[in-house]
Amino acid sequence: MTSKTKDEYIIEVSNLTKFYGKTKGIENVSFHIKEGEIFGLMGPNGAGKTTTLRSMLNLIQSSSGETRIFSKNLLNLSKIEMSSISYLPGEFEMYGNLTGKEYLKYLSNLRKAKTNNTDILAERLDLDLSKKINTLSKGNKQKIGIVMAFMNKPTIAILDEPTSGLDPLKQQEFQNIVKEYNAEGCSVLLSSHILHEIEELCERVGIIKDGNIIASEQILDLKNKTIKKYEINFDKYPEKLQISKIKGVSNLNIDKNIVTFNMQGNIDNLIKSISKYKVNNLRIIEPDLEEIFLTYY
Repeated sequence: MTSKTKDEYIIEVSNLTKFYGKTKGIENVSFHIKEGEIFGLMGPNGAGKTTTLRSMLNLIQSSSGETRIFSKNLLNLSKIEMSSISYLPGEFEMYGNLTGKEYLKYLSNLRKAKTNNTDILAERLDLDLSKKINTLSKGNKQKIGIVMAFMNKPTIAILDEPTSGLDPLKQQEFQNIVKEYNAEGCSVLLSSHILHEIEELCERVGIIKDGNIIASEQILDLKNKTIKKYEINFDKYPEKLQISKIKGVSNLNIDKNIVTFNMQGNIDNLIKSISKYKVNNLRIIEPDLEEIFLTYY
């Protein structure tokens, strides 16, 4: 993937800070999102994800810092640019006396949208739009939120815990929708504490803890920095081999001709060391995103 210059970031958050009196919400939060990217903001409930999104969009006033979207301060965006940004909050209120169809039509008219995929999205999510919103379950209300986020083909979708209340099948369908709209040019900021969802959709993530971004990089790079588990099955264990002296090796265990250990970092020295001997099998157990996440918490 070709790296983009600073001016090509579709979203750039710089030192965003929000205090509630003397209580810190977030502090010096910085990250960027490239055009066409799905970026994951992950952390447990209360880590500062929602405060970050709301501060970015000026829904609450930040104490300091700046967010630039389309290389502009949010206050300088045109109406067309603003209408191309969709936001699905973690909790949202709707007009309960309207049907789902009426409510989504009302929103689409407000946006003066040229494209409306409401019916297609509703069908994919098994959502009955003829029912009044105040009769719907939490899961069906969340489906309306997802339709609301994508029905007008946004350029940017900012999603806060979008699959809350959805069953596994609809969570999968949500992921399919995100991938399809992203393939058509939609850049996505996905805030979630559901790690397998982030891992499935995102190439790059920011990890937020206690209101601070503590890591922001490619998931693959995070995995490469994390300890992996290795199992080597030798034809005959070579007594002269000193795996324990290889940089990054820990928890070494030798059971006859099978060697297991943990290792962090580059494996070139390991491969060079064992290449002199007959190896029946080398198994590397990659950490998943949850294991990586737990190393920061």
